[in-house]
Order: sequence, then structure tokens, then C-alpha cells
Amino acid sequence: MISSNDRNRVLLSLRDRPEGVDSVGLIETLCLPRATVERHLLSCKDYGLATWARDRNGSGLAAITSWGRDYLVRQGL
Repeated sequence: MISSNDRNRVLLSLRDRPEGVDSVGLIETLCLPRATVERHLLSCKDYGLATWARDRNGSGLAAITSWGRDYLVRQGL
């Protein structure tokens, strides 16, 4: 998995919200383009770092997994 500052920002934001967050709220919080956040959420979901229940409109609840937390610890974050 390649390193990405934006992906780490997405994961850090998810870590700070243990109950999860709607991806639209995540986009607003991070001030990143929707496509960027969605790409990183899909990547994190594929690698088991996060869960994301995506709706047709692109929104949906996202949450970090225990693997995602471990990944951040290994990155020193």
C-alpha cells in the first residue's frame, strides 16, 4: 500500500470519531474534494482499514477498524 498524507488524514479523522461519521461530513471537515475522500475511503475499505456503507448519492457512514488503528500506530500517528 502506498503512503498518502490525504489517506492518513481521512483515517485520523475517522479515529477521532469512534461512532463513525457520514462521508459528506468528512469531506466538509477535511476540506478535500469529494472524489479524493471517496477514493481514500474505498482504498481504506479494500484494505480493511475502514468500513464505509456507501449510499447511491455517495454519502454513507464511515468508521475506522482495528486494523486502521494499528496502521496509524505503525505510521507513528
